Amino acid sequence: MEKNSANKSSSSSDLDPRDVYDFLEQNPGFISRNWDLFADFVPSGEGQGNVFLKKQIETLSERQEEQNKTIQHILEVTRNLEEMQDMLAGFSNTLLDQGHPSSDPIDFVVNLLGEEFDIERVVVFEEPAANAGKPDFYDEIRQRVAHRSSICDDRLSQSLLERIFGEEEQSIRSCAFVPILHRDLIKGVIVLGSADAKRFHPELGVLYLNRIGRLIGSYLNGKQQAVE
Repeated sequence: MEKNSANKSSSSSDLDPRDVYDFLEQNPGFISRNWDLFADFVPSGEGQGNVFLKKQIETLSERQEEQNKTIQHILEVTRNLEEMQDMLAGFSNTLLDQGHPSSDPIDFVVNLLGEEFDIERVVVFEEPAANAGKPDFYDEIRQRVAHRSSICDDRLSQSLLERIFGEEEQSIRSCAFVPILHRDLIKGVIVLGSADAKRFHPELGVLYLNRIGRLIGSYLNGKQQAVE
């Protein structure tokens, strides 16, 4: 046992520092992968010989910071998705209850959307019958969802904002257009307006908005059949 220890000690003392330097230079991730082995050997001096190791430590610190930011972003997104899922579940359950019997279906949808999702302004445009009149700007609104998917857009013209929201258009900073779908047929368009410019920005995902549009499409179709 003593012989093995002596050989090990001799081998360690004969190790060329340049070999260590070359190894670390060729394997920049070695220290970050084995940080626990080096934590007690961080140099405190300002000599030139410490530059390389300092660079390794700085790189490790930057990577750790980036990883922490990524983790925080993922956690925030997860919380937002869970919150949205809960709101959508509550919205769906209320629609399945068919609302209040005395309520006008459109008014019920408008009020429910505003309450469940905290939306300042909700306007619903039903698809007009072939022989019925329609607002002169309805085609422009419908064209935005002709691909049967929602769109978030904060670049509306002032005139279109006025025609959709009336006197309240001055407080609207972002909008979302949601198709009311039933069996992939467009039955109308819901326009959501918010005073928050970041609420419905163009890069926002529309998965939940599309689900809302389909839920409302099924609800309104059921109400129509009940009347007929």
